[in-house]
Amino acid sequence: MIAVIAFALAVDYLVYGLVIPLTPFSPAGISEHEELMILAGVCGFGALVSTPVFGYLGDRFGCRRVILAGSLTLGLATALLAWAPDFPIMIAARVLQGVSAAATWTAGLALVAEHYSRDRVRMMGFALMGSTGGSVIGPALAGGLYAIGGYRLPFYAVIAVVAASLLALIAFVPPDGRNQAPDATVFALLNDRAVLIAAFAVMLASAAWTVVETLVPVHVAQGGADPAGIGVLFTITTAIYGLSAPLVMWIVGRIGIRRTALLGAVVMALTVPMIGISTNLFAVAAATTAVQVAYALLLNPQSAAMGDAVENRGLRSYCAVYSVYNVAYTVGTIGMSILALAILPHFRLEIVLLCLGGAMMLSIPVLLAVGAPAEKSHEGSKSAQEHSDV
Repeated sequence: MIAVIAFALAVDYLVYGLVIPLTPFSPAGISEHEELMILAGVCGFGALVSTPVFGYLGDRFGCRRVILAGSLTLGLATALLAWAPDFPIMIAARVLQGVSAAATWTAGLALVAEHYSRDRVRMMGFALMGSTGGSVIGPALAGGLYAIGGYRLPFYAVIAVVAASLLALIAFVPPDGRNQAPDATVFALLNDRAVLIAAFAVMLASAAWTVVETLVPVHVAQGGADPAGIGVLFTITTAIYGLSAPLVMWIVGRIGIRRTALLGAVVMALTVPMIGISTNLFAVAAATTAVQVAYALLLNPQSAAMGDAVENRGLRSYCAVYSVYNVAYTVGTIGMSILALAILPHFRLEIVLLCLGGAMMLSIPVLLAVGAPAEKSHEGSKSAQEHSDV
């Protein structure tokens, strides 16, 4: 089952990776920093509003139904992205994309956490590596197919991939069990300190990465980069993110989730400002690669921490806790989009990135002061549970 979930997450990121480099070339005529930040914000808004709903529905009626609904919604969003003639329709498409991501990630991570409790960090790492595959292929596919057939061809190709993912989910995800009331709500889980710590780390990582992935395409385009070059940049840097997953798992096994997150926050704070130094494609790629590794250190372990928090309380509300994960991620996305919209007209990009790095550094004492309960040991984990299919 892990392969099918990883593929579903990969398809979600495939569409996302497609949109980033292609948006400045859409028929909607989107080219301003402010418009790009609005699109990033409404995508996060769609995820934010729908995530708690999917968290409840997943625990009440089953995660399989939720992830199938997410796949169908992604197909509709992709079709709208291909045909959006103006900015308002593009906004609607990005909202639907956010809704589909909320369903897919909430249910997908919950399924992994529930079926692989004895090897959660490693299996979460595999799922996230799968999603990275979509991130790697998306920008390259965008650049290559754009050069062959224009703006819409990449989206047509991806619609077929979405359909394949839907069929795989139908075939290989086990049927949902008997409907039952959730044993914990999202709001109840927010009283858990371990959940709050993980949610804060997720929010911090998403806020920083929102600025980087949204503004880098326009930043390097101003330096003369074309869609193919932008696609290659994101392909290489995202591949580095995926390849860093085993390193992150190894570090977590040695120093724990909390210290790994602190390391990621420090490295990210130091490397984000480097992106704004030059518009040269190679210089930006080098800086973005460093940011990607730091992003993995900060974000990846939190998916396992969320599952551990539910299990340590003797609960099974995995969809609810991963809705907290998604809400934290989208709050970071929306919050940073709003902040960037407010300050971008008044400051150069390099100043914005420098302030972002400083803000991340200021957050490190907060992570240290909050403290954390004893972490579940993930070192030496055995194989996944027998009833799960790899």
